[in-house]
Amino acid sequence: MHPHTYLQSLFWLLLSILSSCLNDLVTKYLITELSACQICFLRFAFGSLVLVPFIYHRGSFKTQRPLLHLWRGLFLSVAMGLYAYSLTQMTMSSATVIGFTNPIFVLILARIFLKEKVAFPIWMATLLTCIGMALILRPTMYNSSSLSCIFATLVFASLDVINKKYVTCEPMLSMLFFSNLVASCCTLPVAYYYWQTPTLFELCFATLLGIGSNLILYFLLKALQQSTVASLAPMKYTEWLLSILLGYLFFQEWPTLSTCLGAAIIISSTCFIVYYQNR
Repeated sequence: MHPHTYLQSLFWLLLSILSSCLNDLVTKYLITELSACQICFLRFAFGSLVLVPFIYHRGSFKTQRPLLHLWRGLFLSVAMGLYAYSLTQMTMSSATVIGFTNPIFVLILARIFLKEKVAFPIWMATLLTCIGMALILRPTMYNSSSLSCIFATLVFASLDVINKKYVTCEPMLSMLFFSNLVASCCTLPVAYYYWQTPTLFELCFATLLGIGSNLILYFLLKALQQSTVASLAPMKYTEWLLSILLGYLFFQEWPTLSTCLGAAIIISSTCFIVYYQNR
């Protein structure tokens, strides 16, 4: 791989990481004023609205896989709702580290639903990851917020398995638009029940959430077009450092020693898994 190409892929990856952390920051800010379901609805609604001009320019709002978008939108709404709720009491850095366990859940689900073989070293790395999560989610923290973060990661992993099995011919623009549209419809009833009229300032932030959610995936795909998953994996974990910085600057959050130790175990295990799977 040419060094210049690799630097370009790192640039796109860092933009994806920055967008992800900023979205978490905005979500954690809005959660103090609005309900988690309302925030998710606004995120999905604006996420689909900003894509309308691009879909219109392409000349078609049709899709060949409506059922796929229905399932993706349903899973996306559940996952984002759980993750937004987890940010009510968890620090950004802890939630980010728990999100790093996504490859572990993908491996387990792929073994169950896709009948993929999982080597013994991968199972050992999975066990270490569970130990790392236990250190982060100490017994005193086993509440609904921390558990919702784990379930959110599990649902996100399920989305990845769905993508791996079914998403081969559908354009990415359609994937983003229709999934956001379905997810906004799924969250609307609950959001309406807890509805609080957002201020103009909050609506602007919700618009940024919608734009940011699309940019996260766009930047990530640009990075993967120019490099491999294995070569980019180590840089992905800079997201944790950025989440610590933003959490401290805006919410005076600071990770505990057990959180740092758990993060070290989780990051090491997932890096090993990515390396082992892409040898």
